[in-house]
Amino acid sequence: MSAAETNSDETMQWAAITGVIATVSVFAIAQGLSYPLLSFILQRQGISPAMIGLSAAMTPIGFILSSPMIPALARRFGPGRTALTCAALSALALALVGWTQNVYLWFPLRFLIGVVTNPLYVLSEIWVIALAPPSRRGRVMGVYSTVISAGFATGPLCLLAVGTEGWPPFLVGISAFVFCGGCLALVLGRLPKVDEAGHQVSVMGFMPKAWLLLAAVVVAAGFEQAVLALLPVYGTHYGIAEASMSALLSAMIAGNIAMQVPLGLLA
Repeated sequence: MSAAETNSDETMQWAAITGVIATVSVFAIAQGLSYPLLSFILQRQGISPAMIGLSAAMTPIGFILSSPMIPALARRFGPGRTALTCAALSALALALVGWTQNVYLWFPLRFLIGVVTNPLYVLSEIWVIALAPPSRRGRVMGVYSTVISAGFATGPLCLLAVGTEGWPPFLVGISAFVFCGGCLALVLGRLPKVDEAGHQVSVMGFMPKAWLLLAAVVVAAGFEQAVLALLPVYGTHYGIAEASMSALLSAMIAGNIAMQVPLGLLA
């Protein structure tokens, strides 16, 4: 292979990595916006904190239950088509949440959001790991995690601009999911296939191999979900303005942004 062809391949590889990271960053904005937004709405409706917490738990439950299905979906329909479909379904599910404004209907809808957004997380991470050169994989994943954290932090900040009432905040989230699909479509042809070549390990078989890693993920994810969903309830209880609570959420998530690249370099 000539030097020109090698440089062209490397350029396309980095373009694909950039496209995937841009895709997931926009997706993270929608996710970071939806958690506090729905908590603020339920709080104004007089819903109890316990019910608000249960409602927020539906999305991560959707993550958990949908995870074993993602490899089969990627093999059956292709990873690109699966991700594009999930981006469209995520926008539709969030639109239905904004249209219903009912705590009981939100339970299945928020569960559905977890089911259809989870493949976007999983497949984007697989693509970035597969595309990143081995010598730079730690740094690339650090950038990937930093951008996701920045997206999550931007979500609550969007509420400062559009407020938490009516359709404007929902339209921001819906537009983010649509834009996510558009970014993905631009780089779809450059993304590697997702297969199960090599060693195959079941979900249950993986647990004893990395139980400490999984335990750390459970703790970190539980803290993140609790902060995004319940801190708005806590602030409202003490009379703190919604705008101030949105800014506080972004400030807390900013800690993730600061540490991802240093941790990636250490890795």
